[in-house]
Amino acid sequence: MEPDVYRNDPQLREYFFSLPYCVQQTLLGAGGEIATLGELMQIGEHLKKQMDAKDSPG
Repeated sequence: MEPDVYRNDPQLREYFFSLPYCVQQTLLGAGGEIATLGELMQIGEHLKKQMDAKDSPG
């Protein structure tokens, strides 16, 4: 995800910065294209669940 994508759209920016830092960094490094708030929310929630599962004691 290009940093300008979330900077130029107020809705994307607000949601992006509400995500945990590790999720933000994963999104920036992923290189995929996110065009809508819905896409960002879906991917962001998925990544948060993955990160939570990784951090939870098994």
